Amino acid sequence: MYTYALYLGFQEQNIVDAIQDVFINLCEKQKDLTNIANIKFYLLRSLRNRLLDIAKQEGRHVSFSPVIDVELTIAETYDHTENRLIQLEEEDEVKRKIQTMLASLSPRQQEIIYLHFIKGYNYKQVAELMDMPYGNVRKMVYKSFKLLRAKYGKYFTLLLMFSPILP
Repeated sequence: MYTYALYLGFQEQNIVDAIQDVFINLCEKQKDLTNIANIKFYLLRSLRNRLLDIAKQEGRHVSFSPVIDVELTIAETYDHTENRLIQLEEEDEVKRKIQTMLASLSPRQQEIIYLHFIKGYNYKQVAELMDMPYGNVRKMVYKSFKLLRAKYGKYFTLLLMFSPILP
């Protein structure tokens, strides 16, 4: 929860307060929680809503500016130290290029890509979490990929094939 809130660009003190509020609310509404199918999803949505409420109380307009920290795990194929160093350099280069590519997207597009491809939520869950229509989420992913293909061409296609975080 904390990582997701940091990703959205909220201040640490607000994040801690919001997480506490979410769990206090959870304890108070124990009986009403029997219909929840995915508790992790419920907690993330509750946290996001609470952070938005805190921002409104402070009179701030929330404009998500997510910080993308892509975690890539590439299987270690060589035992030799020199080959491992080369592999680490290549891995860092791929991380930087993906971060640069994703940074060229709007904050909402970045959030959708993060939730769907990195966190693994389906389109329906992303739509519900972000209070967007299902079709708009799918269109935004399509437009994001179209933009990235237009801007980065063949390199984006290669990253799609070899990166474990994107489809």
